Amino acid sequence: MNSEHTDAVLSAKAEAAFRQAAQEVVRRARETGTPVVIWKDGRIERIASEHVELFPADKRPVNSGRDG
Repeated sequence: MNSEHTDAVLSAKAEAAFRQAAQEVVRRARETGTPVVIWKDGRIERIASEHVELFPADKRPVNSGRDG
């Protein structure tokens, strides 16, 4: 395997793990009625979990029209 291929595989695995973790955060926030906390534009932002859309791990999220 060449290093470019190895890097691509590792990047894909890292992205899949990140998406899975993000989905778990949203699921847990919904269960506990707590906001999802993110870093946006250099500051902390809290978003109601019902305003966060979950997507399958193989799909990229699409902007739902909510700009903050």
